[in-house]
Amino acid sequence: MDDERTLPETDARVRDALLPDEAVTRRVLERAFARDRARAPEARRLRPVLTIAALALIVGVAGIGVWQSRRPASAPVSSAPLALTGNGSIVVVEHPDGRRWIVGPPPERPTGGNYVIAVPK
Repeated sequence: MDDERTLPETDARVRDALLPDEAVTRRVLERAFARDRARAPEARRLRPVLTIAALALIVGVAGIGVWQSRRPASAPVSSAPLALTGNGSIVVVEHPDGRRWIVGPPPERPTGGNYVIAVPK
């Protein structure tokens, strides 16, 4: 088949249908540039506001850093001695504020209370 002639003709027709004329192209470009010029004053008004906001944020973060660095360290933990007493395998640890820990083996399980069910055959 000889498609050499039909493809360029089809291509030319599609291009003619899709390509706008010069007047339409000029009008679209003028509107695009007009929008950019109209937005420029808004951007110029917004730029100082963003600059001030960014500076305020930087100053705030720096202020918080200085405040935290001058803040005294947390209260020192009292190094009161613990009292250790033992009786056999049980050790009792007492703190000066009244807390008490008992360290030792687990208590023995009570005996009794076990039962067996016998079912006759």
